[in-house]
Amino acid sequence: MLDEALGGERSLRYFTLCARPMIDVYMLVRERVLLLDTASRRIKNVSFCECDEVIFPEMKELIGIEESGFLARLEKLVLFQDIPETDTLDTLEALSAFIEEVGEGVSDDVRDAVEEKRKLIQLQKAFPFDFLNLDFCDRYYGDPPDVMIIHRTIEKLLEWQRRPLALVHGSPSSVSRFVLAITCRVNAGLSPVVTKRLKNIVDENAREHVSYRDALTTRAISDLSRWAQDDPLDFFMSAWPKEIAKLAEAKEWNITIHDHAFYDRQRRNGETYHMVCLVVEFKRTSVCTTYLQAVTEALDKDTRTQITRFDPPLNREGRTLLADLRKIVELRNEQARAFNRKPLPDPETEMTQLRSQGVRI
Repeated sequence: MLDEALGGERSLRYFTLCARPMIDVYMLVRERVLLLDTASRRIKNVSFCECDEVIFPEMKELIGIEESGFLARLEKLVLFQDIPETDTLDTLEALSAFIEEVGEGVSDDVRDAVEEKRKLIQLQKAFPFDFLNLDFCDRYYGDPPDVMIIHRTIEKLLEWQRRPLALVHGSPSSVSRFVLAITCRVNAGLSPVVTKRLKNIVDENAREHVSYRDALTTRAISDLSRWAQDDPLDFFMSAWPKEIAKLAEAKEWNITIHDHAFYDRQRRNGETYHMVCLVVEFKRTSVCTTYLQAVTEALDKDTRTQITRFDPPLNREGRTLLADLRKIVELRNEQARAFNRKPLPDPETEMTQLRSQGVRI
């Protein structure tokens, strides 16, 4: 969709929070959405953020471009808090000149702040992207005092998406539309802080929009507390997209929900939780006109996709997915062998081993 919309003027630009296997990256390479230069072994127009310093060098090497990776937790980097010593230093040149000037006399804290701000400026320069795949693998709402840290991160990224992009024939251009995929964890029971916030979100929409209130009535929802207690996943998936739609409205983007998927997972201790993925498209506008449509659609269970577990040997869909996954893994392993990196195991062998250990996948 986006690749076609670019009209051949440039290649799609992709940002991801991929894990070490980098399945999403190599899936897009296999589909020729991302370009792999087989001579230089470089994958063009990909950037990623990874906080594990052990696997970070391998991931950067398998993309093949030094500036592609950012060693940091995305939320902390995007929301970097400046310090007095660096708050007026807004370019890489200014930061380098500062370090040269102070020399050995700079404290470790200041040196760390300079390095973090350097990463922040480099990350900002990488924006905008056509597709941002933000798999946080964590709850969208954290524990106090960081309840909204992911939300505030996405808010910043939506601002950065309006940065100019000087890639087309050497002339500045911009991203007029892009796709954002957000994946987060939802516990079987929501915390009181999250429940209260989401109830306020639903209540606000019901007060301000008759059609939203009618949609709640159609679903026979009147007691928000009971809804949150009896079906926390449905409650979360109904209310949470409003957070993203509200950001779109504030940052002057129209928003369309393309997919709202979920699947169940289980910890080794038997505790069940859910993973939820919201895939939305943003289009540049001066006045957002799609907010109400998006938040009302989120109430509809029929618009969601449940991803069920599959058994590759017995299930036709499973066999198809496994065959596709093997091709993606082989493409990734071919790149790994070129850099003498350890290849990934066969997907079915890995799944069988994990299941024998009691991991539900």
